[in-house]
Order: sequence, then C-alpha cells, then structure tokens
Amino acid sequence: MPLDSQFERWLQEAAERAPDISAMSAAQRRAVADQANLKLQRPPLAYPVAEIRDLAIQGPAGPMTLRLYYPFVHGSSGPRPVTVFFHGGGFVTGSLATYDVICRALCRASKTIVAFVDYRLAPEHPFPAAPDDALAAVRYIGRHAGSFGGDAQRLALAGDSAGALLAALTALRVRDEGGPALCGQCLLYPMLDFQHDGLASLTRNAHGYGFTREARDWYIQQYLPDEASRTHPFNTLLERQDLADLPPALVMTAEFDPVCDEGVRYAELLAEQGVLTRHSHYYGMIHAFVRRLGQHLQADQAIDECGVWLRRILTSPAI
Repeated sequence: MPLDSQFERWLQEAAERAPDISAMSAAQRRAVADQANLKLQRPPLAYPVAEIRDLAIQGPAGPMTLRLYYPFVHGSSGPRPVTVFFHGGGFVTGSLATYDVICRALCRASKTIVAFVDYRLAPEHPFPAAPDDALAAVRYIGRHAGSFGGDAQRLALAGDSAGALLAALTALRVRDEGGPALCGQCLLYPMLDFQHDGLASLTRNAHGYGFTREARDWYIQQYLPDEASRTHPFNTLLERQDLADLPPALVMTAEFDPVCDEGVRYAELLAEQGVLTRHSHYYGMIHAFVRRLGQHLQADQAIDECGVWLRRILTSPAI
C-alpha cells in the first residue's frame, strides 16, 4: 500500500519546521524530541483515568520512578492486572511527560494498572543500564504489586520501539534469571537489531518516513558505544533459538518503518519456537504512528487492539 496520505502530510509539515539536529548533543536532541512529541499529543484529559501515582523504588544504581495509571473499574474492588510499560526513544529520549497520553490510553483500553518505568537513558547511562532497570522494575512489581492494588499473578509487559526491546528482553531474563511469571508481552514496532547492515526494511525505508536509518544508527551508537556490545546475547534477539516457554506475544509492525522487518522476524522466531504469537501489521503506517492517538484511526485501533489482547491474556471475572 502507499504511505497513508494523512501521515504523508504530517511528515511534510514536520520536515518544514524541523531544526538541524546534526550538531546537537544527546541532551539537546532529547529536549527537541520531547518538545516535538508533546506537540503531537492530544490533551491528557482526553484520556481520563481513575488515578495516577508516582512510586519511588530502589533501582540497580539508585532511586527509580514508577508511574502508576489506574483504570476506572465498575463493580470490583479486588486487585487489578498490571501492564509494565517501557517507553521508546532509542534508549536516549522519551519521558514521563511524553508518554503520559499513551499510558492513559493503554490503561483505559486494557483495564489494567499501567506501570510506566522511568529507566536510565544513554549516553549518560549506556548498556546495560536500561535492561537492568527494566528487570529491577518488573521484579519489584512481582514482589510488591499487592501494596499498590495490583495482582502479581496477572502481569504483562509492553513497550514501543526501544521499549519493546526492553519488554522482549525482560521476558527472557525473568524466565532465565528467576521470576516473576508473566502472562504476555505486547511489542509495538520493536527495535531489535543492532547490527550495522540491518534487515531489508532498514534500506527500504531508510529516509522519508520520520524515523530514518541515520537516526537509528545514532541512537545505537549512544546506547552501545562499545562495539563488542552489539553481539551480546541481550542485543541479538533475532538470532536466539531459545525462545520456547516465553509468554504469549502480540507483535505490531508498521509498513513504512525502518525497523519493520525486525518485528516481522521476531514474530516468526517466536511462533517457530512454539510461543503463542499474534503478528499485526499496520499498512501505510510509519514508526511511532501510535503517537497520533485521537488524530488517526489506525493509532486508535492499535491501542484498542493492545487493550483487547491484554484483557484476553489476563482474563479474570474482575476485568
């Protein structure tokens, strides 16, 4: 299919006003990206939730923040399922503020408590800081979900782009390194391949669709300044042959995304190794299209699909 006409117009408008980021530091790029992403969002009150709490926990290198989003629930006061959410941004950008609307919408669609993990960012904190923070957060929730109204027996992971990598990797690590048990993993347009050449979509969609091959390479350099880290088992998920016994997965991909084929390949690997897998491909869409919640039908459909899938895998009379 051709690129969606509405996204084509939005990309043209963004290109006309985009600043030159080539000489910017990571901190400057982070500020520009956060400002741009905030402008894309609908007002948070368009997605009301019952309650939002910030919870300070101890991470591997100091305090971490979990932001908890509570759904409106009718007729039940029992513990709620929990979806742990890891944000995208190439391990460099992304924040509590820029993901507020997505977390609100996912909370409403899934009827779960959404726990946003404010993990450490590169280049100040390169690999393995983000994966270690992700694992620590999930282990904390597995032990203490009851203290904030969550149900540790009904726990799923979710994330977009780089955050989808953290969700997928954390699912592997809790299987291999000790709990908690997970019910599912929801991966939105995952960024999974750190090799220089990449898969075919990295060339096919290298330019003209917002997220570029150049940007992808820059993000990886910030996250993996040590070249040897590219071949670490945590960074080679597309080569793993030990994916059996992972929780069910929903993998979403976008047609005009440089990392599209990475999600396709991972969904294939999961299914081939016996993991119950749903692959949902969004034609005409670009990387991070879900940011257009409330402005484009397919962005809304993607969040609704995640919510329905999460409710199904976390099925309980209380939902």
